[in-house]
Amino acid sequence: MKTDLPLFPFTRDKQLDLPGEYAEVSGGCPMPVRLWNDQRAWLVGNHADFLSVLTDDRFSGEFARSDFPCVTEARRGIDKAEKSFVGMDNPRHDVYRRMVMKEFTAKRMLALRPPIEAIAEDLLEAMERNGPPCDLVAALAVELPALVMCALFGSPYEDHHYIAKLAAGRHGLTQSPQEAAIAAAELVDYCRKLIARKEATPADDMISRVIQEWVLPGHLGRDEFADMCSMILRAGHDTTTNMIGLGTLTLLRHPEQLSRLKSEPELIEPAVDELLRYLSPVQFAPRRVALQDAEIHGAPVRQGDGVFAVNAAANRDPNEFPNPEALDISRDASNHVAFGYGIHRCLGQGLARIELQVTFSKLFARFPDLRIAEPYEQIAFKYDSQIYGLKKLMVAW
Repeated sequence: MKTDLPLFPFTRDKQLDLPGEYAEVSGGCPMPVRLWNDQRAWLVGNHADFLSVLTDDRFSGEFARSDFPCVTEARRGIDKAEKSFVGMDNPRHDVYRRMVMKEFTAKRMLALRPPIEAIAEDLLEAMERNGPPCDLVAALAVELPALVMCALFGSPYEDHHYIAKLAAGRHGLTQSPQEAAIAAAELVDYCRKLIARKEATPADDMISRVIQEWVLPGHLGRDEFADMCSMILRAGHDTTTNMIGLGTLTLLRHPEQLSRLKSEPELIEPAVDELLRYLSPVQFAPRRVALQDAEIHGAPVRQGDGVFAVNAAANRDPNEFPNPEALDISRDASNHVAFGYGIHRCLGQGLARIELQVTFSKLFARFPDLRIAEPYEQIAFKYDSQIYGLKKLMVAW
């Protein structure tokens, strides 16, 4: 192992900017790096190569493999403990994923839009009633996904701060292996207890329906379902929360784009896709390990090498997105890879899009003069998490 390779992950400490090293792989050849344990890995930031790697059976997504790449020692322990389909290859992946797919169909997501709109209206009304200044992250970005997950998933609203705390502990980059393991185990245990309550007293929610269709007939174990629920819960809370905060800040930092969105509200769908492309909050996924020697765009990948398909870099590929450093809400960015690609593409992407479309549309309609109420340099970014975002965003109107 060559120790002169750059150490990954790279530092991201300049607000909305991506690490400068990503520019070297956006649209170009993979970059060799070393990980914390001196394993060699490759960063793939070419959009076409990104798609190719994630549909190539020579690269495995099995978290349990001893050579599967991870960014910290704590993350290694988390990977080994992950039992949901997010860390499986086919055919096992599809067996488990299809058990919850009906909960995320386009028809079901569209049916959720009216209640999501009502939730957003209630939260914005509370913001207006309480008056400025207001921490948008606490008042809106955390609350809206939590309330939506309550409606869809069946978790009690009063538990959402506890769930968010455990998700953050699991996604962090600076905690010890023991701290990360405790957070991960507690969230699975929380889900195990929630499943038991729903089995005893079913309701009109995802957990109850999956119990009836898959658990009680014996097709899905309760512990297996608890691992799946943990994955869905943390994804449903953490990623959308961070996109709401980052997306609001980005639009406020690009007043010409925000002005256009206000005057042309029909642009909300491409605007959300463009924000997802531009921000790509999930930092170090998807990941793979090479099962055999292979070549990616001229790079000699060896068996056992890790591969990080860096969606933030692929989303800045100039061959796929002309002038990629510019935010342009009118561009067609629907082929972005912020949700991943292939069999592991985010199951809840339809729900996330609706939440973001509703949030940004209603936020700027209710508060057309919304502005940042603190110096930009003092905004607290989550530099220490796998899911990039904001800790707080003070706004006024």
